[in-house]
This record gives sequence, structure tokens and C-alpha cells, in this order.
Amino acid sequence: MDLVAALLFTLTIMLVVSRYVDEVAAALAGVTALILLTNYTPEEAFNFVEWNVIAILLGMWIIAGYMIEGGFTEATIRLVSRSAGTYRKFLLYMALLSGFISMFIDNVLVILLVGSLTIAAAKKAGGNPVLAILLVGFSANFMGTALLMGDLPPQLLHTIAGAEFLDFIWTRGKPSSFPLLTATFLLTLGVFYILFIRREPNSRIDDAGLSGESTNRGGLLIISLTFFTMTVIAMALRPLLGFPLGFITMAGASQLALTVEVLRRLGLAGMVEFENALKHVEWRALLFYAALFSLVGGLESEGVIEEIARLLVGSVSSDPAIAYTVMYWSVGLLSLVIEHDALLLTFLYIVKDAASLAGIDPWNIYWGMAWSATLASNATTAAAPALYVAVAMSDREGHRVRALEFLKYSLTFAFTSLIIHYIITLIVWI
Repeated sequence: MDLVAALLFTLTIMLVVSRYVDEVAAALAGVTALILLTNYTPEEAFNFVEWNVIAILLGMWIIAGYMIEGGFTEATIRLVSRSAGTYRKFLLYMALLSGFISMFIDNVLVILLVGSLTIAAAKKAGGNPVLAILLVGFSANFMGTALLMGDLPPQLLHTIAGAEFLDFIWTRGKPSSFPLLTATFLLTLGVFYILFIRREPNSRIDDAGLSGESTNRGGLLIISLTFFTMTVIAMALRPLLGFPLGFITMAGASQLALTVEVLRRLGLAGMVEFENALKHVEWRALLFYAALFSLVGGLESEGVIEEIARLLVGSVSSDPAIAYTVMYWSVGLLSLVIEHDALLLTFLYIVKDAASLAGIDPWNIYWGMAWSATLASNATTAAAPALYVAVAMSDREGHRVRALEFLKYSLTFAFTSLIIHYIITLIVWI
């Protein structure tokens, strides 16, 4: 094992977690250091990037960008605010909205879209704006692993474990990520309501000022939703089509872009330029994910992952319930304070090697680690960048998030969901 590679990787992750410097800059610098100070080559660093995953995320963000430009967010929020009636119900509706939209759109983007509105509603109702924006942040960060489109963990399950789109709904004769996480999400919201939300004022809430400005882009919304639906169907049929998911999503995004461009040239009202959709793409996130792949690739190339895997052979080859429990809680507890995408990527490779050495099927362990990493990351801003965005937005709006207040909400949400999901999956999955 190359101790230099292990040390460089550890220092890089510490920089990422501490947020002392920009995370992307730290990750890229770490890749550079690995190349300069070990036997890791630039070609290996490039080839270790899972470009299929990058293409999936990019394609879905472009499609989502057109949906947003078409007024999807305004229409949805208008429906929520009119249906809620009272502030407490509004908070629950916004949590559900943030959670389920994040299955298709990056969680940071979800928070940016609905966060300010939620804070404004809290002010009007006399509620706690910090609780409101954090609830949106927790929810958006929660459900991204429910399907194969919203966040990096499901993309990693597809790439490393071979999970297909329909595997997230039903797999190997069992309910999978979407139904199990949905059940956990609803139960966690129930606990959170009893502990915190029911203490908020229950005044009537007017949708005036909450629904956003109406747009004259109904045609664009219909077109983008059509292409979105077609892309999701094609993703579900990927095993039959034989194309990589990255190609499918980029094909859907490119055909949508071409259609909108042609209609715009023909003078159809409401069509936007391609650059309007591109502004919703999280370019920094794509660069950060690419750097993470290269970082973990350095560990793989230098033999670090193989050595760690040998240490874990005994854990993953024990009784299935014990192996699941050990890895679920090990990754979960680490994900309380470590950026969960980087941690999960590393552990998926480690368990893959350990399972190969032990001669076992690690399918259950893969899923358990993805779930626990996602749920535990709601504990701190270091573990989930989405929460950092939520806290920054609250501070910017004049409602400073105190450390103890944040931890009161975050640790309750994280540990409640971890325990509930563990019990459900131990009964249903193992």
C-alpha cells in the first residue's frame, strides 16, 4: 500500500470537509498532488472518472433547466400554497415538495428555488424561518437516492453495483429505494412534526406573494415535461435498449434543446435560448464529482483500497444481517461529519474488492451504505453541501443559524431517519 497516496487522500478529504478552502479547488489540488508525488498518471486520473455518471447528471440538469424556465417551479409552488391553508400544513407540503422534486433535480438547486419563498412564508406567519429553511434542506437532501436521477449516490450504485432504474423501485422480489425511503421520509416527518412543527403558529396562509410571478411559457413547460417523461421511460428500458444511461439522458437533453431552438426560430412564444437552460446546471458540482472519481482512482491505482478491503473481508463475509448492520452504521456514522459522496464512493470500491476476495454478493451492503450515507449527511453542513446552502440562505435573509439550534434540528432528523430506515430495511430487505 502506498502510504503517500493514503496520506494525500486523507489530507484532501480533510480540506474538503473543513471548507477552509473551496471544495472543488481542494479536490483538484489533491488529484494533482497524487499525480506528482505517486505513480498515479494523468491518463489514469482521467480514465477513473465515471463519465457516464457525469453525462447522466448533466443531461438531467439540462432537461430540468428547461422545465424550470417553463415555469414548473412557480406552478408547483402555487398549487402547494393554495392547497395548504395553514402555515403548519404549508411546512409539511414544502418538505414533501422539496423531497420529491430532489429525486429529479439536484438538491442544491431545489433549495435555491424554494428556500427564499419558505423563509418569506415563515415571516408572514410569525414562524421560525430557520426551522423552515432547514426543513427544506433536510428534505431535499433526503430523497435524492430514491431514484436513479437526482443525486450522486444512485449514480454510483448504477456504476459500481450495476443497479438499473427499475431496481430503485423493486428489485430481486423486494421493494427498493423509492418505496423504502418514501416510508422512512414520511415517518421522519411525522416525528419532526410532533417535536417541532406543531409548536409553530397555525395561522392561515395566503398564497399572495408565495406563488411567484406567472410566466407565459406554458408551451415550453409542456414540451420539456414531454421530453422528461420520454427520457425517464428510456432510462427504465435501458437494459432492453442497450445504451448507457449517460447517452440516454444526453440524447433526451440534446433533442429537447434542438426542438426548443427550432420552435424559437419559428417564433413560437415562450421558447428560451439554450443558455437559459444551461444556467441551471451545477457546473461546480460536476467538476467536484469528476475530481472525487480521480481521487478515489488514485487509491485504487496505488493499492490502498485493496489493502483496506482485505481488512474488511471478515466483516462483509459474516452473517448477512451482521454484515449489513456493520457497514450501514459504519458508513452512516462517518457520514455525520464527512462529505457523504466522497465517503460512499470510497467505501463502494472497498466493499467491491472485499466481496470479491470473500466470494460473496455485496448487493445488500451496497444499498445499505448508500442509504445510510445519504440519511446521515443531514447531520452537518460538512457532510452535505446542500445544508450549507440552506444555512447560508438563512443567514443572508437576516436569520442567523446558531450552531446549537442547527444541531437540535439536524441530529434529530438524521438519527430518526437512520434508525427508522435501518429497522424497515432489516425487516424487509435482509
